[in-house]
Amino acid sequence: MKRSACLLSLLSALTGACTKDASESNSNSNSNTDATVTDGIASLPTASDGSETVTASGTTSEVSATGTMSEPTAATTTMGSTSFDPLDCGEAVVNIPIVTPSVMLVLDKSGSMVADPGGFWDHDQDPATPTITRWNSLYSVVDLIVNNFNNSMNLGAVLFPAKTAAGSYTEAACTVGATADVAIGGMNAAKILGAIPGALTDATALKGGTPATKGLKVGISELGKAPAGQPKFMIFVTDGAANCKENAMDLTDLFENYDEQVAPTVAMALAMDIKTYVVGIDISQTVSNDTKDGNPNSVNTYEKLNEVAEAGGVARPGAEKFFNTTNQDELQAALQSISMQILSCTIELDPTPTYPDSVEVDGFREGLPVGPKDDQIPITDCKTQDGWMYLPKIDPNDPNELTRIELCGAACTDFQMSGMVDIQYRCPDQG
Repeated sequence: MKRSACLLSLLSALTGACTKDASESNSNSNSNTDATVTDGIASLPTASDGSETVTASGTTSEVSATGTMSEPTAATTTMGSTSFDPLDCGEAVVNIPIVTPSVMLVLDKSGSMVADPGGFWDHDQDPATPTITRWNSLYSVVDLIVNNFNNSMNLGAVLFPAKTAAGSYTEAACTVGATADVAIGGMNAAKILGAIPGALTDATALKGGTPATKGLKVGISELGKAPAGQPKFMIFVTDGAANCKENAMDLTDLFENYDEQVAPTVAMALAMDIKTYVVGIDISQTVSNDTKDGNPNSVNTYEKLNEVAEAGGVARPGAEKFFNTTNQDELQAALQSISMQILSCTIELDPTPTYPDSVEVDGFREGLPVGPKDDQIPITDCKTQDGWMYLPKIDPNDPNELTRIELCGAACTDFQMSGMVDIQYRCPDQG
């Protein structure tokens, strides 16, 4: 298996039992280096850049392919050092590209996440255990999520307000970093956990207002740097109504009025193909008091977050459009559910297998069945079975549409966690 910071590679070992003249050779479509076949063994010279090559051997004409992935063509898929013709029932190794999503965590670090008593909650629904801060729970859940999906997502993080924000009734409480606290990248779990305040951070260090719009704009700017065509998402987590709006007339306007630009900012992101999931921490369906306390007055935060979720393009069905959580288990379940939605378990087989009945899928958790082991017949019910199945064509009249498979149950979960799976194209009646 190979993966890069921007893409995960799906390794397919295409193993054949059909015979072919071993004197043929495949030419490198990307360079002047030729693959040679001698006595049924195909090999490629070491590339000029020193990258490794793979040698395949057996009873048929065989080709080895390594290197970076390139765009496939309809009949011949070019992969690194050589090309593979799907009409040839031989053996080859190709990379089926899986596009890794870029996901920006936009996290509320305002003082209300640790304020006493409002920032504490019954995280485990056990009155016998002490309450903990909402930030403690959020940190713990982020820890779990970024480590679980470290291999399969490009992750980044933005805090609002910045860690340097003041706990005062001044503009200093509304500062947000000019760039992301952690830029989008692969294998970023440790960087994210090192950049955000620790689980036990208290009100002496966690301070400031709720400049959500500023935080979202930084996240959008960072995601805009991701490669074109790469799926992009924000996960916006907050425990209250946004204030700290830009161009506020005075301090009262800055802190006591709701920032109406949150939903339009998320809508702007959607227009840039950035979808936003919204997670609320203990949001009640009430209207806030009209008092000078640093929180927006006369606003129903629940309704406002519903509006933001609708603008984000991935609103939940039903009356509650965002993920509202009242304890740590619900918060964890929400972020887990969002992560699973982001990572698709539908895979396009490119090149399309000549013999789809002979395709085998493996490489999940050791011992996990992915179809009957004796003949690798796909499963028939993705809702109740672990394994994989073919999906019908989107356009039955399109002869160039790629064959698609769906990973199901635990097979899907394992793929989402690891970003890796083996798919083998075999010849009929192969032993």
